[in-house]
Amino acid sequence: MLALVIGGYVLSLTFRGIIEQNLDDRLSSMMDSLIGVSGIEFDEDLGLYRALSEPRFEQPYSGWYWQISAKASEPYRSRSLWDESLKPDLAMDASRAVFYDTTGPEDQSLRAIDRDITMPGSDTVFRYTVAIDRYELEAQSAQFDKILFWSLGILGAGLIAASLLQQFFGLQPLRKIHNSLGRIRRGEDSRLPRDFPSEIQPMADELNALLDYNDEVIERSRTQVGNLAHALKTPLAILLNEAGLQKDSSLSALVVRQANAMRRHVDHYLRRARAAASVKVISSRTEVLPVLRDLSRAMGVIYRDKDFELEGEGEEKELVFRGERQDLEEIIGNLLENAGKWAKKSVISRCRRDGDMLHIEIADDGPGIDPAAREAVFARGERLDEATPGSGLGLSIVQDLVSLYGGEISLEDGPEDAAGEGARGLSVKITLPAAVF
Repeated sequence: MLALVIGGYVLSLTFRGIIEQNLDDRLSSMMDSLIGVSGIEFDEDLGLYRALSEPRFEQPYSGWYWQISAKASEPYRSRSLWDESLKPDLAMDASRAVFYDTTGPEDQSLRAIDRDITMPGSDTVFRYTVAIDRYELEAQSAQFDKILFWSLGILGAGLIAASLLQQFFGLQPLRKIHNSLGRIRRGEDSRLPRDFPSEIQPMADELNALLDYNDEVIERSRTQVGNLAHALKTPLAILLNEAGLQKDSSLSALVVRQANAMRRHVDHYLRRARAAASVKVISSRTEVLPVLRDLSRAMGVIYRDKDFELEGEGEEKELVFRGERQDLEEIIGNLLENAGKWAKKSVISRCRRDGDMLHIEIADDGPGIDPAAREAVFARGERLDEATPGSGLGLSIVQDLVSLYGGEISLEDGPEDAAGEGARGLSVKITLPAAVF
């Protein structure tokens, strides 16, 4: 559009220059005609042998004027000037034709030409002046500008319409890729379709190849994790078994403790490696409430004397985790197991969505954890109560998984009405990424 504006301005100036040049050429022609029909008469006065062919020089105030001036005499002028006269600058050098703008009768804007002529047989320098009203020039220029404005306006509107159509139809394949990638990210599809135009299909193929490579890397990582698990767990099991046969040996007790520590570390890092691989699966989606419901029901079977309640805010289809089901089960399973282990009577699970994040809370009415000791429970193998069975890896694994998904975990006091006398209860709150719809 800027190019059209600049182009229109240049065209307008060019056309105006052309018609001004044409006007100057006409003035030059009229000047030559005036000089050709003028001369010194027998009484040594300047006169015209015949009238000029342009009839407008005879019409009063027609805008076409000529005048012959001398310093010591009254000017000889056309009838069109009537009782007015032009006012050329006689001091100006006009030995050659000089063009300029001036004002004429009735404040007409004139384009004029001056030229000094010395007639044969006379020493007097006569100033010949021919002037034409600029109205015709201005009218032609205005008419051209009007036509130019509408022409460029229509052209600009056409270019805008063509650009919009090009964006709508030309960029439609890119919008399709954008929508398809969104479906992959939301877990609705796994690959881009293969029905793009030939110009776009190579890019879609490269994106699909990248997704294939990503899946291969993830699968290879999982295979290596599984192989490592089998490679390490079998020797550890043999060590534990052999050490267990030597019940009276202090060395066997040391081997058992260290082998158990090794197994906990192996389990921890294997779970972390598996989680790190699984969070790269960008198309995974898991509904949260069914997982909470199934695990709460399973924990209710294990801890029959305790109530596991579930509360969900919002529609079930909106509470969707952007990640793998087994990771969500690992997180919630560990939290429910810990809550069931320490709760007195009840465990309450809650889930709600806030923007692109899910907020999950699991609260129990147990003894709770002293605020000063809450950070310690996330350490690998750390157990605040050695008398209670467990490996001490549960909350550490949960924290690793939550962090890998870009979430957060915090420990707070449980609801006041849930904890008994002398107990504070515990509320574990986590945030996880929600699936995009």
